[in-house]
Amino acid sequence: MHMPSLRQAVFAATLTSVALVPGAAFAETLSIWARASSSNAAQHMVDLWNASHDDKVELTTIPDNQMVTKLATSVQSGDVPDLISFDLIFMPDFMKAGFLTDLTDELAADPNQAKVAQAFRDLASYEGRLYGTGFTPDVSILLYNKDVFAKAGLDPESPPRTIGQLQEYATTIKEKVPDAYGYYFSGSCGGCNIFTQAPMMWASGATLLPTSGEAPAMEGPGVAEVLTMLKEMWEGGIIPESAEADTGANFFSAFEAGNIGMVGSGGFAISALKANHPDMNFGIAPLPGLNEGQASSFVGGDVIAIPKGAKNADLALQFIQWQLTDEAQLEGLAKNLILPSRTDLADNKYFQAEPRYIVTAEAVGIGQTPYAFHFNDMVNADQSPWLTMIQTAVFDGDVEGAIEEARRAMQDIAAD
Repeated sequence: MHMPSLRQAVFAATLTSVALVPGAAFAETLSIWARASSSNAAQHMVDLWNASHDDKVELTTIPDNQMVTKLATSVQSGDVPDLISFDLIFMPDFMKAGFLTDLTDELAADPNQAKVAQAFRDLASYEGRLYGTGFTPDVSILLYNKDVFAKAGLDPESPPRTIGQLQEYATTIKEKVPDAYGYYFSGSCGGCNIFTQAPMMWASGATLLPTSGEAPAMEGPGVAEVLTMLKEMWEGGIIPESAEADTGANFFSAFEAGNIGMVGSGGFAISALKANHPDMNFGIAPLPGLNEGQASSFVGGDVIAIPKGAKNADLALQFIQWQLTDEAQLEGLAKNLILPSRTDLADNKYFQAEPRYIVTAEAVGIGQTPYAFHFNDMVNADQSPWLTMIQTAVFDGDVEGAIEEARRAMQDIAAD
């Protein structure tokens, strides 16, 4: 009788043991693309998943300015990742182009989806269907220097609650604190200003970007008022002259100098200031509207979705649903001082030691994100209608003319 060799016996035993381990023989590797500016947050979520699942996730970082083209090309060729994390402003264009998988029924049955910030849920919807959800948020806030406030005789614990108060406080700072300025913004950066000035407009009730050639654009309370506030502060020397030409290079660093009273900024400012300027006494507040009780933010960051044609779509859906759980939101995001996309977790154990994170996380729940096709053309381009409007209104002094021209140009873009 032929006896099996030792090598054959070991090989057979190995096959048997693998077959007896549930899932071991069928473990998959999911692929996820994330843009470079959010890859750190995405990696925390991937690592947490991989530590507790047989199926693994492999992250590929894509340069921010290549994500749109790379996804479009991959969908057309049929060679797509299983998951994609990208700047949420591109969601309307991607849904309209048919790049993403419909997740309506699956997410509607998930109780955690109802707790995701409304801005994410709104922006991930197209023609009544849902194509993604929140993943790694960022949000705009009002950043202010408490020491500068105190020197000006202002209460450091009472940031402005209306745009009128913001202008009043900024004026007081300029008048009473030598070499200080009351406010700063990057005057040649469209993206910076949609992030930080626009929320004061829509907090007041304005509608900004149109979704079609006939839809409202730059209308309602707050548009003229915010632009007029900026114009008057510019004319009064309350904003430094360097703001006019700033393309965003000094969006954050201007505040770090210590002589700026207030600036619109993002949630990233907390960790950056604590690391680089540990002695700076700064506060965080919502961006105000015209009236007390009106406040908002720009909800930015990344959504997560499944590209059309993904090979492991079922498992990708499991990852999306898992990342909305308490475990993922708290241990993957909040533990690493990253904002959760679920508003019910804004006040959590990891933020208790630094209440400024709680204020910032709460801003995710009150914020909006403009729903528009061709967002880049309307806002981010060098000569976009949005940026041209700000420059014409603030630096040239023609508020009404700037609004009218922006409205016309935006509606022309939306009509394409």
